[in-house]
Amino acid sequence: MTKRSLPLAIVLSFVTLGVYAFYWIYALTEDAHAAAGERTTASGGMVILFSLITCGIYSLYWLYKMGETIIMAKQKRGMAVDTNLPIIYLVLALFGLGIVSYALMQNALNDIIDYDGGASKAF
Repeated sequence: MTKRSLPLAIVLSFVTLGVYAFYWIYALTEDAHAAAGERTTASGGMVILFSLITCGIYSLYWLYKMGETIIMAKQKRGMAVDTNLPIIYLVLALFGLGIVSYALMQNALNDIIDYDGGASKAF
């Protein structure tokens, strides 16, 4: 798992016209699965492919499942958990604020990394 800077990830997503956002989705998926200790959705690459094929419908399912995955990862560590995460991520995406959901996911994963004692830092 890699700790990422939220402001940098958001800026890179806009500056690269969404190209970095695809990488970020891939990384979020792989990191969340690593934190939970199991796969709850398709792999990062398949998430992107399924989202493109279904014109974004799969990404809504993915956001909900990532909320559940982060809850599972935090519960395994005995961390405080907001059980509304799946709904929050989904509602934000439905209102066109998917990048806010990604930022919230990354923040939760950064908290898990800090709780575990830290890890490598990347963009």
